[in-house]
Formats: sequence, C-alpha cells, structure tokens
Amino acid sequence: MSNPQNVRTVADSPEAAPGATTTFVRADPRPSAEGYADLHPQLRAQLRELQLRTGTATPDVGLLLRLVNEHYQRIETERRGIAESMRLMADEARALEHTAREQGSEHLQVILDHIKDVVLSVEEDGTLRTFNPTGERVFGYTEAEVVGQRIELLIPEITIAESETVPEALQRLAASTGDTALDLAGRELWARRKDGESFPAEIAVSKAPLARREMFVLCLRNVTERRESEQAMRESAARYRLLVDHAPEAIVVLDVDTGRFMDANDKAQKLFGLDRAKLLEVGPVTLSPPYQPDGGASEQRARAYIQQALEGETPAFEWTHLDGPGREIICEVRLARLPSGKRRLVRGSIADISERKRAERMASAEHRVFEQVTRNAPLPEVLASITRLVESAAPGTAASVAMLAEDGHAFACSVAPQLPEALRTALERSSIGIRCGSCAAAVYLGRQVLVADLGKDPFWLEHRELALGAGLRAAWSTPIQAAGGKLLGSLGVYRCEPGLPTAGESQIMARAAQLARIAIERRLAEEALRGSEAKFRGLFESIAEGVYQSRRDGRMMSVNPAFVDMLGYRTAEELYALPSVEALYWDPADRAEFVRRVESEGEIRAAEFLMRRRDGQQLVILENARLMRDGAGRILGYEGSITNITERKRAEQAIFAEKERAQVTLQSIGDAVISTDAEGRIEYINPVAERLTAWSLAEARGQPIGTVLRLVNELTREPVESSLTGALGRGGVGGPTDHSVLITRTGNEVAIQESAAPICDRAGRVMGAVMVFHDVTKERRLKRALAWQAGHDALTGLINRREFDNRLHAALLSAQRGEGSYALLYIDLDQFKVVNDTCGHQAGDRLLRDVTGLLQSRVRASDTIARLGGDEFGVLLEGCTLEQACRIAEAARQAIRDFRFNWGSSTMSVGASIGIVQICAETENVAHVMSAADIACYAAKDAGRNRIHVYQADGVSDRHREMKWVARVTRAADDNRLELFFQPIVSLGSPGSRGFHELTVRLRDEGGELVPPSELIPAAERYNVMSVLDRWVVGQAMTRLVERQRRGHPLPLLAVKLSGTSVSEQSFVDFVLHGLADPAIAAALCFEITETAAVNSVSNARYLMGELRRRGCKFALGDFGTGVSSFVYLKTLPVDFLKIDRQFISHIADDPVNRSMVEAIGKVGRALGIATIAECVETETVLAELKRIGVDFAQGIFLAHPLPIAQLPK
Repeated sequence: MSNPQNVRTVADSPEAAPGATTTFVRADPRPSAEGYADLHPQLRAQLRELQLRTGTATPDVGLLLRLVNEHYQRIETERRGIAESMRLMADEARALEHTAREQGSEHLQVILDHIKDVVLSVEEDGTLRTFNPTGERVFGYTEAEVVGQRIELLIPEITIAESETVPEALQRLAASTGDTALDLAGRELWARRKDGESFPAEIAVSKAPLARREMFVLCLRNVTERRESEQAMRESAARYRLLVDHAPEAIVVLDVDTGRFMDANDKAQKLFGLDRAKLLEVGPVTLSPPYQPDGGASEQRARAYIQQALEGETPAFEWTHLDGPGREIICEVRLARLPSGKRRLVRGSIADISERKRAERMASAEHRVFEQVTRNAPLPEVLASITRLVESAAPGTAASVAMLAEDGHAFACSVAPQLPEALRTALERSSIGIRCGSCAAAVYLGRQVLVADLGKDPFWLEHRELALGAGLRAAWSTPIQAAGGKLLGSLGVYRCEPGLPTAGESQIMARAAQLARIAIERRLAEEALRGSEAKFRGLFESIAEGVYQSRRDGRMMSVNPAFVDMLGYRTAEELYALPSVEALYWDPADRAEFVRRVESEGEIRAAEFLMRRRDGQQLVILENARLMRDGAGRILGYEGSITNITERKRAEQAIFAEKERAQVTLQSIGDAVISTDAEGRIEYINPVAERLTAWSLAEARGQPIGTVLRLVNELTREPVESSLTGALGRGGVGGPTDHSVLITRTGNEVAIQESAAPICDRAGRVMGAVMVFHDVTKERRLKRALAWQAGHDALTGLINRREFDNRLHAALLSAQRGEGSYALLYIDLDQFKVVNDTCGHQAGDRLLRDVTGLLQSRVRASDTIARLGGDEFGVLLEGCTLEQACRIAEAARQAIRDFRFNWGSSTMSVGASIGIVQICAETENVAHVMSAADIACYAAKDAGRNRIHVYQADGVSDRHREMKWVARVTRAADDNRLELFFQPIVSLGSPGSRGFHELTVRLRDEGGELVPPSELIPAAERYNVMSVLDRWVVGQAMTRLVERQRRGHPLPLLAVKLSGTSVSEQSFVDFVLHGLADPAIAAALCFEITETAAVNSVSNARYLMGELRRRGCKFALGDFGTGVSSFVYLKTLPVDFLKIDRQFISHIADDPVNRSMVEAIGKVGRALGIATIAECVETETVLAELKRIGVDFAQGIFLAHPLPIAQLPK
C-alpha cells in the first residue's frame, strides 16, 4: 500500500451524487511496479494505456480521469440495459408464475378431492386450515365444522406427554420424516370421529412454508381394516403353525424348484430321525430308496406325483421312505399345492403305516392259517404256515414251532423250514432242559426266554456250535400254553445279528404262539374226540343197561344192543320201525307221564315203569332220561337208559319179611323217639321227645304211654290211640298218621306225624314197641293251604285247570273201564273283553265270580266246575248222557245270556259259547278230550256266538284243513295268486249317485281254481293271517284309485273290510296312514269294521277311526245289531254307515221281530245322521221291504254278483 501521508479525502462537487467523495493521491514522480500491482486490473490497464499514449512514465491526471469517466459511462449504460431486461424478465416470470399457480392449484384440488387418505393443513399453533373430502367421510365432520378448530378435535392424543405442546408435537412428527417431503411410512396413533368413536390411524406430518409462514401438512389413514386383516393373518398363521406342529402325521413343505424341504414339523423330524437343520438340507429323493417295492424308480415317480399336486390335484399314495440311519419306512403320503407368490411350494402329509401294513400282513397270514385249521390240513403244514407268518412280519428272522411230546420230556416234532436240517433235528431230539437251546429252556422254565447273544448264553451250551455254524446270533423263544396252562410246545425266532426283539417283534411272537396253540389244541381235541368216540361206542355197545335216543313224536333214533335184547327184539331196525315207543310201555299213560315229567323237569331219575317185551312179558324197568335240545334251545327228543329190575323187585318181595327189623330201625330215625316195654310203659325218650312232650326222661320213665303221649284228632278233637299202642296190641307196624295232635304236659298243642313198630324176639313175641314222631305243625298248615291252592282258582274258588285235568283223567279211565258215562262242557264267555276293557279288571273279576255263581246254580252237586283260564270254564258232568249234557248246557247258556252285569252306571250283558264232548270208552286221552271241546266251542263261536255246539269226530278233518290255510294264504300272497273282486252297493233313494262298491279278496289255488271265501276267511281269522289279506286289499285299492286318478276317471267310493287283528296291529295302521297322503284318495275309501271287532278293542278302533277320518276316509260298522250293546257304542264311534247284519235281512219279509229290528236300526241311524246298508239282499221281496222301511243302501246277489276288479265301471 502507499504511504498514508500521501492520501487525503475532499468532498465532491455539487454535481456529484449525494454522499460521493473523491480521493486524491499524491503522485509519486517515480511510480513503482509495486504500486501498480495493488490497483484494480481495469485501472492498471487504463494506466498502461495512458503511459502508452503519453510515452512517459508519469501519468497525465486529466487524461486518466477521462479514461475513467468513459469507463463509468459504459458501465452505466450496460447497467441500465440489464435492469430493463431484468424488469421485463420479472414481469414475464410473474405472469408465468401466476398462470402456473392457477393451473397447479386446480390439479392439486382434484388430487386432494379424490385421494383416499385424509389430508389436513395445520397452522404452527395447531389450528386447522384445510380439510379434504376424504377427511369429511372418515371423521364425519364437514370442512366448515373443522376449519379454525384445534387439531386435538380430530387427534386428541397428538402430544405424547403433558408437558409437550401441540406445536412441539407437530415439529416432532415433522422432524421424524427427515426432510420436508411427505413420508408415507408414518406413525400410528388414535383419532376420533364426530360420533366419539376412536379408530387407529397412521399419520405422516411434513412442514412446508406457505405465504411467508410455516404450515404443517398431515396425511392420515384409517388402518382399522388393515389391523384386523393383519391380526387375522397372524392368527391364521398361528393356527396353521399349531395345526402343523400338532398334526398326528409328519408334515413337510417342499420347494419344488430347489428340490429341498423348506419347513417341517416335529413329527417329520421324529419320523426321519433328523433334526430340523439337516432335514431342511434334503428333499424327498434323498429320503427315498432308488426304487420303490413295485420296481418303479423313486425319483421319476416322485416327480410325477409332485407335478400332479402342482396342477391342482391332491394325490394320495403309499411310499417307502428312508430315515436318517437308512431304515425303510412304509408311509402314506398326501400332497397338496400351497399358494405362494413366486415359489412353487407343495405340502406333504406323511403317515407312518409300517405297523398297519405289518398288521395287514399278519392278519392275512393268520387268515390263511385259520383256513388251514378249518379244513383240517395236516398239523406240520399249519405250523409251517405259522413260521412263514413270523418270517414275513419280521424280516430277517427264521422261525420254528416245536410240539411237546405227550410225556412232556421231549419234543414230538418241530417245523423250521428256514433252519438247517442238522440244527432242526438236533433241537427236536434234545431233551427238555435249560442247556438245550432257548425253546427247550422256555418249556422247562414255563416262561419266555430271550437270548440276545447265543454265543455267550448258557441256554445254548449243548447246541451252540451248530447254531453259530448256521449263522445265528440271537434266539427268542415263547412257550405255547393251552387255555388251562398246560404246555403244548414252543415257538422260536432266530436272527443273524445279536439283540433283543422290538416291541413289534414281541407282539408278532405272541400272536404266532396263540395261533400255534389253537392249531395244536384243535389237533389234540380231534384226537381226543376220536378216542372218546371210540370209547363211547365201545361202552354203548357193551354196557348192560339199555341206552336209547328218541324223537318227541316217539320214534326211536338209536338204541344199543342191550336195549334190543332187553325188550326181546332181534335187531335195532325193528325198534326204529315202530311208530312210537308208546307201544313198549305196559300202560300207554305211563309214556304220557314220562313225557310230561321230563319236559317239565328237564330230566327224570330212577323212575319205575312197566314195559312190554316183544313176546308180551312184563318188565319192571328203572329209567333215567333227559331232554335233548338244539343250539337254539328247542326240544329235539329224549335220551336215557333203562335197567331191568324185574328180578330185583321179586327178590325184594321175597326177603321183605327178613328185612322187617331193619325197616323198623330205619323208620325210627326221626325227630322224637319213644320206646316202651310190652305193657306200654316208657323205657326211653330222646331229647327231642322230651322237648315236644315237656317230660324229662327221668319223669317219663315207667309212665304209661297214654300219660305222656296224649293225642287227639285235630278235626274231631276226639282222643286218638297212639300208633305205639296199636303196635303193642296188634304186633304190627303202625303207619304214619296225618291228623294227630299232641297235647303237651304244659297244655300246648303240637301237630305230629307218628309211626310205631313192635319189637319182637326170635320167637316173634312182642317185647315192646318203638314210636317215632316229629312236629309237623307248620308243614300241615302249609300242606292244607297248598293243597287247596294247588287245586283251586284264587279268584272264583273253583278248581283249576290242573285239578280239573286230574279229575277228567279219572273220569276218562272210568269211562274206558265201562264204569260210567261222562260229558264235558267247554264254556267261553262272549263280550268279556268288552267289560274288561271298558270297566277295568276289577269289573272283569267280579263278572267271573258272578258267572261262577250262575254255573253253580245250574249244574248238579255231583258235577265238577273249573275255571280253565281267562274267561273259560269247564264242567265235568258225571253219569250224564249227551242229551242231559245239552239240557244242562242250554240252561247255563240261558242263565248267562239273561244275566245283566251292573258296574257303576253301566249295565252290560254277556253271552257264552259252549262246546260239548261226550266221554266214552273210545276216548283216547285227556288231551284229545280238551282239544275236541275247544274245537266244539270254536265252532259255536263261528256259528254266531252265544250258542251250543256238540263235537262231531268227522269235523276234525275240517279243522285240520283250516290250519293248512295259513301256509296257503302266505304262499298265495307271495306268488301273486290273490285276486280282487268288487260288489256294488246300490243306493235305494238316489240311483244316480256316486259309485259305491265293496272290495273282497279271492284266492286262486295251485291248480288255478278260485277258492270260495267261506273256506278262506275262517281259516285266516282263526290263525291270525287276516292282516296279510287286509294289507293286500288296502294296497290294491289305493293302487287302483291312484291309477284311475292319473287317467282322469272319476273316483268311486270303495269299501274295504278290516279284521279285528288288523285294527289292533300298529304296523298295519302305520301302513294305511302312510299311503293316504293324497286327500282325494283318502276320500274314496270307506273302511268297514265289524261290531265285534270294534267292541273287543274299543280304544284301538277309536284311534284308527279318528286318524283315518281326519284324512278324509269314511267308516262303516258291519254286522250291526248282533250284540245287545250295539247302540251303546254309536255315540262314541265315529261311523258313517251301519251295515245291518244278514240274520235280520234274510227273513225281514216274514219275521216281524227281524223287521222291527231293522226299522229300529234305521231310525237310530237317521237320528244320528248315519246311513244304513242292508247286506245279503237275495230276493225282490226283501228289496221292496227295505225300500219301504227306508234303508239307504242295499247289497246282495239279487242286485249284483261279485265281479273281478278289472270290470269296475270307468
């Protein structure tokens, strides 16, 4: 710099700019280069230019100032041009900026209006300035409601601490973004809607200058759905993980592109024996053998299955895998593709089915063994199959089965196909001991023997070299024991490697041992059975007793030679040819008694019978027998033995006198014993006699027997002479008495049973007597009660069926001997069930007692009345002809018919159907008499009830023919040989009304002929097959009506008769109800129930009528008027028609009683709104009379015969 002393500053001239100054520098006459270097480059250039112009080193100041002025002028000109250019450019820029601002504002508004996020602008103090439409939808406020409000209105928790202000919070949130740009990765906090509901929101804040002030822009998004979706995804992932980790099978996830597993559960790690890290380094090809059991290459087949899964299929297949150590595992695999964005993933579910396959192989092998056992294959063949079973189920093993000899000291035989013959023979021939191999040791010890290394085990001391030479190292043996614990043999399993059996191998051994036990036991049982049969046959042939087997019908099935010889026949075939063994009994009744006893008691022991030899001689035999039954418990016949005791009985009679003293001694063994001398003075009484008489021995000794033993008759109370006194006086045995009562010393009474016998010397002189008696007070009381109860009916006091049979049997024997004439009345009450059902069992019981009184008043004192059961009575008339029996029966019938039973407010009547059988010398037995009486009674019921019918022998064949009808009806229904007929029911008042027809069924026999209903219906009703016919007719009626409806034909009203059996059978009712779904079909059916059926089962009839009428069906009450109480039930039974019984219609023209009855029924029907139908109209006269009376409908052959259903008018 220049010296400061050469510089001074002065003010500029007035023309100068205000505030300008001029600096003067004193010139140095010799300016230096250093001085120029400090000048501005432009000034230096001007100085050099000046020096060049002047040619001097000293500058000219004036010139210098001009140069400077020129420079300043140029600069000013340039400055003004630049300023103008800048002004013009500024104006253009402002115009462009204004245009851009207007256009950008429009675009930004469109964006803000349609963006899905809430966008807010907030002042630094937290005042809201803008609010987009999305905010209005999210928060529920309008923009006007929000602008000017505080941000806390929408985000109450924008501050994170009480000390933090809203501006600070906004600054914090804006600073977290790192710059002023919007950061979409915002923070989550809670926002609040106008309705007060809070919701999670994600917020991003940015700070931006606006109109020379700082503003905050907030972007807010409702993340409620995202949170719920994320939570659902987390829960789904957790559930999936839980399912995978706890699935019962191994689960792996395969990355198809890498060929490796990318996930696996614990089950998979256990299955393959690899930890998770190692398992995820491999894939299915690594864990599979090169080839599958069927020969297919594992890699190619696996690729094919994986491809199926990738294509959307879910293949399931069996696969052999390898675990870590290289062991094969039989698995069941199911593949499914998993959804993934970029990778191809397949899930595999793998279940170890090795045990199942082993069990299947075991079951199959066991089945083959059982088949061999069943077809009695040779035992070695069966045992060889068992060894193959073991070797198949436990690969790498060899098996043997050794059967123990009968003495138990060695093996009888052994089967071991896979063992060397030398070793098998040595083991078979060795004795049972603990050093002869594991099989022999197992039998010796009676337990399982497991040898892990037979090279060291002492059990193999004697055969070790042979076993090691065969390459065997381990041997496991299980004893084969019978169910009772008996040893039968041993099962051996051998392996070439040392070790003990696995749990599976132990199970295989146990099952194989059981199979061997079954096979050996069966063979031993067969051998024992053959031996037993041989022994039995020998015993059967050689035994001295007669042995037999017979069928229930009396024909012999088998007899032994002793039986044939005992009865004097030459061959057994002669006995087999007899129609019944009854011919072998001396008295045929003995055979009936035998059958009765053996079937009631199951067996008889030591029963004596008289039999007849072929030559007519009488035999006394002792018979033991029992029932033979089949597997279902049904009786097949009888088997037993007979012993000929004819000679023994003769010998007994011959030596009876010699054994008399022994018999007296046996009879004296009792509760109380008294002995006397010849004068009847007591010598001894035992303690029991002391207690009963209240006399001690000391007090009684020497007393007369009458003093100590005071006896009276319990019935007459008269003194009774003791049997001992009689024995002394007569010198004979005094038998037991049944009515003696002992008066003790204290005055008490004791019922006794006594017997006495004299004591005689060798000469037969009476030396005394001994008396035996015992207290029978309770027994006698019970005996009287039981005797009465055993023979009497508790309700009526009459004798019962059992006692009646006894008396009938006695009467039959008397008649067969020609000693008298007898008749049997079999009485069955009519309408008893109605009383029982209507009034209850108490009323029924009283009615039976009342009828008993009626019968007792109508028969003779010598006749026997019995209640046979239910409402059935029997009367045995003694000394009575058939004509007398008919008169007595008629008197009884009339008395019962006229009787009126009153119960409460009800009055009812009953009737009786009576069957009469005459008992004569030709009558066979009691069963025949009762059967005949039952048939006669049934015939009386058949004829209309409340009747008498006398049994005729020629009627039996008719009853048998009816029994055969059961099978005929069933076969006809099965063979479609039932045919449907109809008979018109004609309206007598309006002939053009709707068609009304009754349906009936006919049976066509095997020869093609129609069977009349008079044979078919009684048999069907008697043997309970009417429901079969009813079901068929109802089904046909419904089918015909449905067919007519389908073809558009009008539906007639079809009447179907129902039996009492069908009315009471629920399955039939269900069948009918099931078929009546269509109301039109139901309205075309009318069901007829007879009055008897309805009354006998009132509750069932009401139920059926109610159910069917609700569906639209109609009902007719048939055979109306036959019962006395007919009109009683009309109020309770919902019927539409009354069908008047034929007995009133057939004689209506000439019988005023019948005509009055029909008129009464018609009047009652009209009063109740019930139409009447007259059946069996056979003449024009009857028809005219019915029209006159006003009967509504008529039916009969005079109007129309029954016709096949095919002829039913269209």
